[in-house]
Amino acid sequence: MQPMGGMGPGAAPIVPTGAAAMGQRGAHGPVGNLRNPMVVTLLGFVCFPYLAFVMWSTVNELKAFTQREDINPIMFFVPILNILLFWQLPEKVLEAKQRAGIANPQVVHPVLYLLLWPYFFTTDLNEIFQATGARPPPA
Repeated sequence: MQPMGGMGPGAAPIVPTGAAAMGQRGAHGPVGNLRNPMVVTLLGFVCFPYLAFVMWSTVNELKAFTQREDINPIMFFVPILNILLFWQLPEKVLEAKQRAGIANPQVVHPVLYLLLWPYFFTTDLNEIFQATGARPPPA
């Protein structure tokens, strides 16, 4: 008779794979770049192409880090749909913070992400990447 859980003598432990393993702490993809949130925000409000480039880059970094296919940076440039995606962004950032192993992860309210995403999103990504070992660029 096998003990509960199906583990008999000499049996290998059951290791979750796929989506179950992705939600575990430490299961993440490559670490992105660290950016200065104030510079990103100020330059972004002055120069829209820079803001679009930063949005594309940061969302791709979040997508690669979380290894989720439901994050598509092109959708952030589609009117109306981008508001819905910005509303869901804090939830995805919170998941990334949990994967990075940040103790007591918190994100700001989605309304702040709608209004000042360059600052808050960049700050949150910096926190995630620093927790996983990224180093700031040399001055």
